[in-house]
Amino acid sequence: MKNTEISLQTKRDFSGALKQLLKKEPLNKITVRELLEVANKTRPTFYYHFEDVQDLIKWTVQDEIIALLNESKGYKKWDEDLYKVLTYFQNNQLLGRAFYDSLDIYQFNLFFRKPQINVLLGYIDEIIKKYHLQVRADDRLFIAEMFTGGFTEIIFDWLGNGQKETPDEIRQRLCRTQQDIIVYSLKVADKNKNLFC
Repeated sequence: MKNTEISLQTKRDFSGALKQLLKKEPLNKITVRELLEVANKTRPTFYYHFEDVQDLIKWTVQDEIIALLNESKGYKKWDEDLYKVLTYFQNNQLLGRAFYDSLDIYQFNLFFRKPQINVLLGYIDEIIKKYHLQVRADDRLFIAEMFTGGFTEIIFDWLGNGQKETPDEIRQRLCRTQQDIIVYSLKVADKNKNLFC
């Protein structure tokens, strides 16, 4: 194994230990010592990879969410990628709550927006190609940022309110209210590409 593969596996071992411990006790009771015992690792190994337990939580969610988004088989259905993220948190509620508690909305935005923007830009590029649109690069990015900001806020609020709605309910509401809105935004940007308000 290469050093990067070993390092990644070590991080994932700590991540697995964290998830095990979250099933038994709340986040504020979990110690590095417990993580070391469950992961069968040393203290210097933990601190080589993470600053503290909060850093481990952030890394765990980021690693697993980005892996989900990287599975995307195309961008025809952007709602499927959002649904994957919601389902991930539903299946890992304790980790999701710990993640929510460890970040403010600004940090949450920094954390989630980039992977979402990459997915949405792929979807936008498919729309541009399908409809033969000419959209300025700054408009393309603006549309992606605007929608990912909304998606991020929806996820943040959902985690904060205890995930009262199911991922299916959120997905249905998004599809019902946002259907073709990205296509419409791109068509408007194409039509007004030379206009300045």
